Amino acid sequence: MTTGPDMRIATLNDARSRRSAEKRAAVEDAIMRLRDTRQAVTFVSVAREAKVSRQYLYNNFADEIGEERVESRGETEVIDGKKVPLRTPEEHRHIEAALRNKIERLETELRDARAEKAKADRTAERERGKAEHWRQLYTAVLARVSPGQAPAPLPSTDD
Repeated sequence: MTTGPDMRIATLNDARSRRSAEKRAAVEDAIMRLRDTRQAVTFVSVAREAKVSRQYLYNNFADEIGEERVESRGETEVIDGKKVPLRTPEEHRHIEAALRNKIERLETELRDARAEKAKADRTAERERGKAEHWRQLYTAVLARVSPGQAPAPLPSTDD
């Protein structure tokens, strides 16, 4: 059995190995959580999630995180007919822009629909006026043709 300085060195080596294994597990868990929540897997986001330094990631996980970044960079999602990069730190800006565009398009459609409705209302009012005019002419003609008699009721226009 080792004693003295050799024992202390072995204890320190064991502690370092445990701490290293814990960091590695924390980084791997962080990468999985970021993937599961469809967030960007970058050195900054993994470092923040795993509570390790970026330098540790650059030294130990550069290839894994680099591959993940390349894979996720090509992913896109179609929002309101526009392709938006998926899983980027700026994703909220893309979504916000797409939503602004959609709101603008819907406001334009609403404005057009209101203008069409106003035009249809004016046309309907004009047609009601014409119908009233013709009803008055019909009543006047009936009164001339058969004086003293009440005019026959008009046929119902209810369909």
